[in-house]
Amino acid sequence: MTAPFTLTPRQLDEFDRRGVLRLPGLLSADRVGRARDYVQDRLALLGLWRDGAWRLDGRPRPQWPDSGVKGSKAIGNRHPAIEGLLDEPALLAAVDALLQGRPFERELFKRPQVMFTLPNIDAWTVPTGWHADNPRLAGNRLPGVQLFACLDTVAPGGGGTLAVAGSHRLFNEGRVILTKELTTLLRGEDFFRDLFAEAPGAARDRAGLLHRKGAVGDVPLEVMECTGAPGDAYLVDLRLLHAAAPNASDRPRMMVTHRFLCVDAVAELAEAHGWAGDRV
Repeated sequence: MTAPFTLTPRQLDEFDRRGVLRLPGLLSADRVGRARDYVQDRLALLGLWRDGAWRLDGRPRPQWPDSGVKGSKAIGNRHPAIEGLLDEPALLAAVDALLQGRPFERELFKRPQVMFTLPNIDAWTVPTGWHADNPRLAGNRLPGVQLFACLDTVAPGGGGTLAVAGSHRLFNEGRVILTKELTTLLRGEDFFRDLFAEAPGAARDRAGLLHRKGAVGDVPLEVMECTGAPGDAYLVDLRLLHAAAPNASDRPRMMVTHRFLCVDAVAELAEAHGWAGDRV
């Protein structure tokens, strides 16, 4: 009998400090394989997948930030193979541990979302579209976690989401800070000045910003890239700064993402976002 999945104290501490935890092989090969087969079957209708291989030469190459395919339209998320990824016992156990048993809601975010990016750039670079999906809340509590998981191999420079580890710990001041204000505050810090700056032509080597380490006050920070093998997963604090990335590899990026939002944070988030009552 397989032992229940548990996170170690070291892993829990890493998530607390960095706001992101990499869990190799968290999703089972069977579930990932079924989800990948579904995605490839859908892409075969566009002529992108045939006879067990990618066929990318028959269409114009997209240019970053164009991903080349609108995943929600061309692939869709309403399929048992995609939805079934959320039934993975190890995933649910890891989320429960990181949320410390706080229940998560199942209506705002019902199913995972497929993320698909065709090769769309020649020389990989660190993008400038940095953002946080959620505002800082007055309660200073973790609002939830987000899953980023590989359905296929995602190599360095292959379109994997970028994140600034440690950024979830910044500007938790006991008040609501909307994402626009948060971005302004971050721009004022030396660590983020180059990260946010638009590159002036080809003279600036933004690729060198990857793995950049530094700090704001006593909070260590690092620019990191979500890469890995099929089934590898990252669980990320919803306050973490992150960005979509270009794909300079020779194969598409296939990942899934899902937000596990704490039930006890929904009302505060709704007020901060100005969500309509029917969303909560």
